Amino acid sequence: MDSKFPNVFYLRATDPVTASIALEARFEVKSRAEVRLLLGMPDDELTDNEIYDLEPSLVAKIVSNYSLWFEPGPMPVELHPWHHTDDYPYKIHTNRELLLMLAGTKPLAAFTDNYLSQDGIYIVPEHEFEPHVASGLIVKREEIIPPRPGDPVLNGQRIGKRRVLYALRGEEWRIDAYILLWATADKTGWNEGFERLEGSLLGYEDWQNDFHMEQYRRHFKPGAQNNKK
Repeated sequence: MDSKFPNVFYLRATDPVTASIALEARFEVKSRAEVRLLLGMPDDELTDNEIYDLEPSLVAKIVSNYSLWFEPGPMPVELHPWHHTDDYPYKIHTNRELLLMLAGTKPLAAFTDNYLSQDGIYIVPEHEFEPHVASGLIVKREEIIPPRPGDPVLNGQRIGKRRVLYALRGEEWRIDAYILLWATADKTGWNEGFERLEGSLLGYEDWQNDFHMEQYRRHFKPGAQNNKK
């Protein structure tokens, strides 16, 4: 989906202890070429779907050039293009999962990676969750979905899925419900009911689900699951 605001960007700093967004700053530019020139990027960079890790010197350039209040300290910083969920009247949970769970406001977090993972991309923040699993505050479950006909092929090998689920102690029932939800959707196809149920299981409030469903109908085709919730 093309960006509605192609010249709006976010700086986002991630707390390495919780793998969660701890600080962000929104800024608008005259053109993407302006940012490419500032950061020394080639002309084919800064597409809608790409996220960029920034060195501290480049962060400092953006902060100074656009007069931002943004002091990440030693935290790693990424440059994000605008996404329609950035204008939701609430913060979506993506990249804030552990922080919200430790605050007691998110009962379930779900992550999915390739199985076997071959790309080396850090998708599941298991290291950050592990101390809280060991303490008993959070319950972890792993589900392996073997490769099936039609699944993608990487390096000549068909790839399945590995799903890692975390629930607050006392909310373990959500793990079983989430697994059942996806097992059913795999057979029947994704629909609006599943989309809303997923949001509820993940801890979104009714009014947040109401708003999201309005956007879902506007931005996504029927049957397409939205991975941005």
